[in-house]
Amino acid sequence: MSDRKTDDACSGQEAAAASVNAAMPERLIEGQPLKVLVIDDHQLIREGLKLTLARLDPLAIVLEAESLPRAVDVFRCHDDIDLVLLDLCMPGSYSGQTMDAFVGACPSSRVVVISATCDSHTVQATLRKGALGFIPKLTDTRSLVQALRFVLEGGIYVPLEALSTGLATRPEPPVFTGYFSRSDVPALTQRQMDVLRELLEGKSNKQICRDLNMAMGTVKSHLASIFAALRVSSRTEAIAAAERMGWRTRLQQVM
Repeated sequence: MSDRKTDDACSGQEAAAASVNAAMPERLIEGQPLKVLVIDDHQLIREGLKLTLARLDPLAIVLEAESLPRAVDVFRCHDDIDLVLLDLCMPGSYSGQTMDAFVGACPSSRVVVISATCDSHTVQATLRKGALGFIPKLTDTRSLVQALRFVLEGGIYVPLEALSTGLATRPEPPVFTGYFSRSDVPALTQRQMDVLRELLEGKSNKQICRDLNMAMGTVKSHLASIFAALRVSSRTEAIAAAERMGWRTRLQQVM
């Protein structure tokens, strides 16, 4: 009998998590400041996230909690929290328990996980439990701001690393995968990535022009931008740097 009650409780938590509206909160549409609860046991991480949130919204109101019990208390005292940034590795629990415990206690919360663990299994399990995004702690500031903005607009952010063995199923909102999820990987535009893909395939400038329907001047301009981003000065160096940073795999996964 107790097992059945436990199963029913778990099902109820999953249903509650699935029912959370992923659309932008009405408060933000009305122009009110963003209100975020940051849950992490490390003060330096919380301070860093506060600075990042200030770039997303200079007037953002940031609440903090260093433990799950404190986080639950804070959330229940504020009925207008737009987003919760949750570290999976909290004292006294492992990653799966952390998400279950918080969402179970605060089923109306809109959670984005910020974690040092970024394997595909953990990401997918977290999304199935209702998270609106999963952001690795190694994510650079610009990409973090971009990911949070995407979530607030109704999307679900998934790190590119999690796509290596398949994407977790979350059917409704669009999914944005982080092209630049690590701080040592430079940001490139979509067309620059197209040119880089051709470059890694050994294509000449003329072949790139033909394949991408670009003028020669445009191709050269994109190559110059790629060289600058990779901090190299030649095609050979660019290919070596791109391989070292894992761009070949990244470009294959976003095709």
